[in-house]
Formats: sequence, C-alpha cells, structure tokens
Amino acid sequence: MEQLEKRKLLKHAKNEYLGAMLAAKVARRLHSMEPVDREDPKAKVTSLALKLITQGKVDYEIEEVEEEEEEEAAEE
Repeated sequence: MEQLEKRKLLKHAKNEYLGAMLAAKVARRLHSMEPVDREDPKAKVTSLALKLITQGKVDYEIEEVEEEEEEEAAEE
C-alpha cells in the first residue's frame, strides 16, 4: 500500500479534520458502488478515497454557517 503524505492531503483539504471527513464521505460513496465501477476495483475504499483526494479528483464545497445558526447550535 502506498504511504499517504499529509502535505499532499492538505493541498486539497483545508485541514486534517476536513481531510478525514472528506475521505470518510468519499469512501462511503465508493463502498456503495460495484467494485467494477471504481477506478481501482481491488483497492480498499478508504485507500482509494485518499488517493482520489490527493490527486485532486474530488470536488467539494463547504457551506458557510451564519453567526446566528452557530449561536443557536451552541445554546442547544
């Protein structure tokens, strides 16, 4: 298995936490696919997800939270 370099992941994710969350989401999506439909059918889904992210093949968008919503969430 190829060793992941953190700096490569951080080129495509703002921080380690976001990288981990993105990898989990992509891995879940890959897991729901038939193996023959994946880029590498024999690769483990988590490894493949990280590989796709570090290659810049995964697009994502972060939804900004309004200040009022943050305050309401903190109160709950």
